[in-house]
Amino acid sequence: MNFYESQDQARKQTGRLVLLFMLALAALILLTAFVIAAVAYILGMHNARFESYETGQSVWQIATVVFEWQYLGSIALAVLAVVALASLFRMSQLKSGGRVIAEQLGGRLININPRDASEKKLLNVVEEMAIASGTPVPSVYLMDEPGINAFAAGYQPADAVIGVTRGAIEQLSRQELQGVIAHEFSHILNGDMRLNLRLIGIVYGIVIIALSGRYLLHGTRHSSKDRGAVLGIGLALILLGYLGVFFGNLIKAAISRQREFLADASAVQFTRSQDGISGALKKIGGLSYHSVWQKHDVNEISHMLFAQGLHFSFFNRWMATHPPLDRRIKRIDPRWNGDFTVPSSVSNVASASSPVNQSSSEMVSSLAADDLMEAVDHSGQLNDETITSAVKELSLLQIKFETLCSQIHDPYNARSLVYAMLLDRRSSIQQLQWQSLQQYCDNILLKQTQSIDEQLQQLESRQPMLLLDMALPILKLLSDDQYRQFKQQMLRLIKIDKKVELREWALFYLVEYYCRPTQLNRLHMVSLKQRKPAMAKLLSALASIGASSEKEAEAIFLNVTRSSLGFSLRWYPIKELTIPSLTQSLQHVRDLKPLEKPRFLKACIGIVQHDGVVDSREVEIISCIAQALDCPLPYMDVR
Repeated sequence: MNFYESQDQARKQTGRLVLLFMLALAALILLTAFVIAAVAYILGMHNARFESYETGQSVWQIATVVFEWQYLGSIALAVLAVVALASLFRMSQLKSGGRVIAEQLGGRLININPRDASEKKLLNVVEEMAIASGTPVPSVYLMDEPGINAFAAGYQPADAVIGVTRGAIEQLSRQELQGVIAHEFSHILNGDMRLNLRLIGIVYGIVIIALSGRYLLHGTRHSSKDRGAVLGIGLALILLGYLGVFFGNLIKAAISRQREFLADASAVQFTRSQDGISGALKKIGGLSYHSVWQKHDVNEISHMLFAQGLHFSFFNRWMATHPPLDRRIKRIDPRWNGDFTVPSSVSNVASASSPVNQSSSEMVSSLAADDLMEAVDHSGQLNDETITSAVKELSLLQIKFETLCSQIHDPYNARSLVYAMLLDRRSSIQQLQWQSLQQYCDNILLKQTQSIDEQLQQLESRQPMLLLDMALPILKLLSDDQYRQFKQQMLRLIKIDKKVELREWALFYLVEYYCRPTQLNRLHMVSLKQRKPAMAKLLSALASIGASSEKEAEAIFLNVTRSSLGFSLRWYPIKELTIPSLTQSLQHVRDLKPLEKPRFLKACIGIVQHDGVVDSREVEIISCIAQALDCPLPYMDVR
């Protein structure tokens, strides 16, 4: 299954899941309404219109009043309102993405200041996997837990985080840790994270029914006349609430187990090695406490973890959110003899960036148009060649430009990297940009920008974007006021020549998209024809990059759009395209159906490759558009 099919399947699975939950919830709400009405009558919490039915009436006559549809409907609506509000409340708490989950579990962000070799090893592995997959580096949190475990959380790649336990980085080898991280990247790339967070919100709403019953049981301000009825309703709500939670968790566990098998297989596919992830699973089996969380309650997020985070008795083992370890290992390594590995601390003397596989091919020296088209077909898919190339690239940067790599791991200095990347190569324009920086930035930030700009001149064309990918999780830490000033300064530098170049806009949008991600309310996804104006503006802007005249750009646009999309679009001259219009257009095409996205990306590539070759500037722009569509392109070496 390719990336787009996996995304489409995840979307359909989410729809089926929501439908299944809605049906279960409807049944639960109706049952709750019936029980409340019955308990209210039996225990005497009935009003005057019930009293005439107390004696001398048939059961059917009593039932027609007790279970009158208007009466039941009002109770059902009240229960539905409580569940819906509770689910929305929990989802609003999680709207910031995976960071909320990581912080609730006591995680510490290590992107800024890894404290020891183990933490540096973890950060390097995550950075390598992100570069290889074409996604900016996610925020990495370290959890102070002795067991071996990890998770990926977020609504979309822009707000994704990866959390890893202390036990994992201290007891797993680099290859095993890479297998675990590859497993988590599968959840990011395959669309599992949004599904997992929705599960949390829906199950929380059902829990509220039981919590409401507990509240009634503990209530003390009731008259003696009503106390029995209130306690009866409370007990009924607890019973029904936990019954709903039971079935909700049953559905959650069944879905989670299948996604774990898929993520295990993807990790092997990504790394082309079964030893990494199987070795990690064998070490989990060799620990006395396995992967169980010791210091925090992970019941709510147990389905998001790499391995089982809760103790399960024999009776409720079938409610586990993960398949048994032996089944997972057997699927990866059929020749496994059944013995687990007792882990010991791993030495971190070796370089944190040592290559994962020595059998990779040499890096290519150029990128043809067909290579970029092929990358679209392999979106969200990794292999040992791209991972090894990313490892080598990152190692080269860290060795040759150690100071620069260190500088961008600070929120203050990371801004300087963006400013330096926005500096125009035309001396007259750059002079005006420096004047703007002198006017609005303090001396320390100004000097830092000058230092980074000097170092950027020594980099190859593809390397600044790799540095930006590593800096994005750092820039997320800017306060709202700091980010507002940062954004204003970016716009000043872009607009100083009174025109917007597409590369400048793409860089600006990428920073905005990842530093302040906005959630999409994808109630439905649309086809290409439903987004004609948005696509037309983006493709018109792309056509203007390499064309010698506006007439040539229009001809390229018309020829490519007809051949690749099968229908005509309106041409937009570059003077009609502004930063707000391009940004809005890209936001509109984000809700294309998963299987429609590669058609649009290939139309973008068809525009920029009209001369048969795609340069690094064009790859940057295409990569930015692909990332905004949540369709990251695998690592491509463009010199």
